[in-house]
Amino acid sequence: MAPVLLFVLAVLAMFILAFGLMVWNGKRTVALLAVVAQRLGLNLVEQRSWGQLTGAELHGSIGGRAVRFRQYTTGRGKARNSWVAVGLRTRQDGGFTFGFSRQGIVSRLAELSGAKEITVGDRVFDDAWFVETNQPESLTAALVPEIRARLMAVHDTSRWGSFRLADGEVAYVESGGFSNQEQMARLESALPVLQDLADVAEVVGRK
Repeated sequence: MAPVLLFVLAVLAMFILAFGLMVWNGKRTVALLAVVAQRLGLNLVEQRSWGQLTGAELHGSIGGRAVRFRQYTTGRGKARNSWVAVGLRTRQDGGFTFGFSRQGIVSRLAELSGAKEITVGDRVFDDAWFVETNQPESLTAALVPEIRARLMAVHDTSRWGSFRLADGEVAYVESGGFSNQEQMARLESALPVLQDLADVAEVVGRK
């Protein structure tokens, strides 16, 4: 068999394999999202092109707040990263912002870039979370032991998860995709913490 023909067949086989994996991943994603949607009473919204899944989200309301599970990418080429997030809209946006990320290389780089960390006086919590905010006193006062305990529970089960409040949305974010069952479980388990943080955001936002 001619080398050129072998090359063409190899490329075709790789294309078929990649397409099959994409279809399988899409079906798995929809199946996992459908289970969560039914359990939480949310709507599954699919985006398709030429019959193939290009994206999917969950929309709805929990505790009177709009909720959204979404997936997105940042960067390009080798620096491209995939992320999944679950977010709650606060009932009002007073310009309050915060971020909770794991202590480590990323947080040290953030400090070098000018990020200002706050501490709450709980050594275990402060050693676990790198906390930023534009209202240090208000956030420190709001992080009561019950909320810190819930944040620590998420910290202990997630390698890279982070929380943030920006533009009136409190969100939990991880790198990855919706086709990972364990990751979907972590996103769902973060909802009670998001409810607490949304309460904090609304109280501080009214001041």
